[in-house]
Amino acid sequence: AAYEPYVAMTLNNLAALHYNTNDYAQAAEEYAEALEIYRRLAEANPAAYEPYVAMTLNNLAALHKNMNNYAQAAEEYDEALEICRRLAEANPAAYEPYVAKTLNNLAVLHNDMNDYAQAAEEYDEALVIRRRLAEANPAAYKPYVAQTLFNLALLHKAKGNYSEAEAYAQESLDIYRRFAEISHAAFDGDVKDAEGLLSRIREAIENDD
Repeated sequence: AAYEPYVAMTLNNLAALHYNTNDYAQAAEEYAEALEIYRRLAEANPAAYEPYVAMTLNNLAALHKNMNNYAQAAEEYDEALEICRRLAEANPAAYEPYVAKTLNNLAVLHNDMNDYAQAAEEYDEALVIRRRLAEANPAAYKPYVAQTLFNLALLHKAKGNYSEAEAYAQESLDIYRRFAEISHAAFDGDVKDAEGLLSRIREAIENDD
């Protein structure tokens, strides 16, 4: 009762280490064991441990995505999203950011699977949530708005929707440039990425004409 949560936390940390050193098989074992413990703890105390179940599912999904096991990753993201939505109903201030994050992760996965329609739905919902959060706390959430806009720009470029892609990329770039004025080191890379994407989209528009 007292120490199983620390076992699970340490397994999560070990898994993150092995993930970062590309030892995916070992990381998968450790995440799976951590998840088993958190599920058991959540049965007795869901309010305390369901967030950790969702966190570990997100970690496992990211791992399985990198292992090209997209079906397994989708199942884990879906379950994490279901939990985050339920938690957000009771405490939106605490858990809506995690709903948006998981939606964004799912959209990236579906984009990689060429399921552009599903990815667009998930990005759009994540963007609505992040815009709302950014209205109350722009310093914390505007960069996440920019991230989702950037992802949407990539998606629409891949679909050949160049005008939509250009609008998303331009808004993303505008946000990143404002934040780069405050913290150049933190956002310079994002500015360059958004500038590069916008340039490629405009080239595609010119070639399409």
